[in-house]
Amino acid sequence: MIKKLIKNLILTLVLIILFVPYVYSANFNDVPVGFWAYKEIQSLTEKGIISDSGNLFHPGKYITRAEFSEMIIKALKLENMPVNVMYSFEDVNNSHPDWKYIIRAVNMDILKPADNNYFYPDEFVTRSEMITFLVNLLRTEDITKQDAIKTLQNNYKDFFEVPDWFKVTAGKAEIINVIAKEPPREHYIDYDKNVTKAQAAVFLYNMLRETDSYKKEALKEATSPKIGDGLVIENTIQYQDVVTIPAQTVLPVTVMGHLSSKDSTPGQMFQARFSDNIIDHEHHILLSKDIVLIGKILDTKKAKSLINNGELLFELSAANNDNVLTRILAVAHCEAPTVEANKFKKAAKTIFKGRNFVAKDGQIIYIKLYSPMRVNIVTGEILD
Repeated sequence: MIKKLIKNLILTLVLIILFVPYVYSANFNDVPVGFWAYKEIQSLTEKGIISDSGNLFHPGKYITRAEFSEMIIKALKLENMPVNVMYSFEDVNNSHPDWKYIIRAVNMDILKPADNNYFYPDEFVTRSEMITFLVNLLRTEDITKQDAIKTLQNNYKDFFEVPDWFKVTAGKAEIINVIAKEPPREHYIDYDKNVTKAQAAVFLYNMLRETDSYKKEALKEATSPKIGDGLVIENTIQYQDVVTIPAQTVLPVTVMGHLSSKDSTPGQMFQARFSDNIIDHEHHILLSKDIVLIGKILDTKKAKSLINNGELLFELSAANNDNVLTRILAVAHCEAPTVEANKFKKAAKTIFKGRNFVAKDGQIIYIKLYSPMRVNIVTGEILD
C-alpha cells in the first residue's frame, strides 16, 4: 500500500515537472493556458502588438488611454505614419513613453483630447468607448435603432441599461462580433465598465480578424468578374477573363456637349459616355457607363441645297487602367435624319436647303467599333 502510494506520488511529481512549463503563456507568468483570453493575448504578443518585455501581463488591470494608444497604433501598423498635426496637450508631451502612439491615435481621430486641451493619458478606457473606437474603424452595415435593440435583446441581459446614444453602435459591434465577452459576464455588455488589458487584447484580436475577413472579401471581389445589368450585345467571345466584342458592333453613346455639322470643326474635342452598361449574356460588364469617352472630330460636311444633308465624322477613345487612350470607336457619316414624308413643309425646306446633323448635350447617338475589342471582365481594362 505504501509502495503504491509512493509510486503514485512520484508519478504525480514527474507529471508536474513535465507540464508546469506549459501551464503558463510562453511570454507571461500570469496568463495560464486555460485563461479565457490566452489565445488572443498570445496572438497579439507574437505580432508585437503587446509588449513582452516583462514576465507579467496583468490581464485584470484596467487599460489606460496611453496604453490603448500603443496597442491600437501597433495593431494598425501605423507606428511610422506621418503626423499631420502636432498637438500640444497640457498633461502630456513628447517626453511621455507612449507619445509617438498618442499623437498618431489623435491624428487618426481614434482618441480625442478633451475640450480643455487635456488628453488624460492615465484615465481608463470604458467598454462603450472601446466599442465606439472599433466600430468607427471597421466597415459596418447601417442598421436601424429597432434592429440594434433587437440584437442587444437577443444577446445581453443588461440591454435595457444601454443608453439611447449607444444602441446602434453596440448593435453594429455585436453583429460583426468584435465585443470582448469575458466569463462569467459574457451576456452583459457592461457599457460603462472599464476595459481590462485582457479584454482590450480580445477587442483588438477581433478587430484584426474582422479586418482580415474584409481583406479576403475585397480580394475575392477584386478577382471576380464584374456583374451588372445593362444593354446585352450579341456574338461576344469569352476566353478565361477576356471577352472580345466583334467589329461593327453598334453601341449607344450619350454626347456630353454640343455637336453640329454646321458649327463643329475638325480637331474639336468632346466627351461622351455609354448610355448604359454594355454587358454580355452572362451579365459580365464589358464597358461601364461610368467610362468617360474622349471624342475627336475628324471631318465635317455642312448641309447644302438639293438634298445634301450635313455629315459628321469623328472617333472616340477610352482610357485604359494606365490612363492611356485607346482608339476603339468611331462613327462614320453621322447624317442628319431623313424628314418624314407627311411633314410637307419641313420636307420642302430640307430639299432646298439641306439639313445639318445636330447632337445636343445628353442626346444618344449610335457608334460602331472600328475593329474587335478585347476587355478584361475582372479589371475592366480595355486591352486593345
